[in-house]
Amino acid sequence: MTSAESNRGNASDFIGECYVSQSCEPCLKTGTSKAARLFCKDCQEFLCETCRNPHIAYKSGQHGMVIIQESEPSHVALDMKGMDICNDHGKAFEFFCEDHLKLCCTICVITHRRCDELDEISTISSRKLAELDTLKQCLLKLEADTDAYVIECKQSEKQLTESFRDISKEVEYLGDRCIKQIEEAKRSFMTKANALKNEEVNRLNDKHAANTKVKDEINDILSMFSAISKQGTFQQKCIFSKQIEEKYKTIVSDINEQRTMHVSKKVTLSYPKELSSFLEMGENIVKVKLERTGII
Repeated sequence: MTSAESNRGNASDFIGECYVSQSCEPCLKTGTSKAARLFCKDCQEFLCETCRNPHIAYKSGQHGMVIIQESEPSHVALDMKGMDICNDHGKAFEFFCEDHLKLCCTICVITHRRCDELDEISTISSRKLAELDTLKQCLLKLEADTDAYVIECKQSEKQLTESFRDISKEVEYLGDRCIKQIEEAKRSFMTKANALKNEEVNRLNDKHAANTKVKDEINDILSMFSAISKQGTFQQKCIFSKQIEEKYKTIVSDINEQRTMHVSKKVTLSYPKELSSFLEMGENIVKVKLERTGII
């Protein structure tokens, strides 16, 4: 039941025969009792002059205002909307059992005839008026609390939407950052790999050139062996033999040096184990969770 319905259902101070006295509903929510002078037909709400402008300004929709005609005390018959009828027997309530705190019709009362305090409602009505006013204030307080909860829910929904937008941007930023870092690492790797490759190719070229030179020297010496053997004098052969001994030592030294010079056949890739663990996580690299605060 809304505040308007609650106020209109209890618009008068008595049930049955009553004195008509409407109160401003917004004022009642703040604990203030102020007579209503206006009625908003669209919102079904009673208002005083002070609350009229805020009502129009802060509530959406059209606001057809009518002035409440002041009238003398009158007797009206209230529509209790079935609240005065027993659900079990379809008869009007006429008694109240204090022992069981239960309203009774003429059929229910048979069950409660042995109760100590079973009174006709007409005899206890005056005692219940204060309770009715207290209940009304309690209901208005509950309605105000409910309004606060509704606002809190709306604010929470807004914050949830904003936080979702924020984490979407954050995930996108992380993705862009990872891609950028990988691209930078790739460029740096290729630059260093090319430098290592070129350096090793130069070493291989130098080794190739050195071996080619040794081979050429050996070929030159071997070609002279045939001529010296066939046409050389004894003295020439002795000189050639001594020269070749020195040349041989130099050639053997050059070849041994080339053998100790290691060369690379391929370029390899290495990366920290943290990167392997990172890649193995797959879609679980980032996780989402919902944080709840307060009680709604």
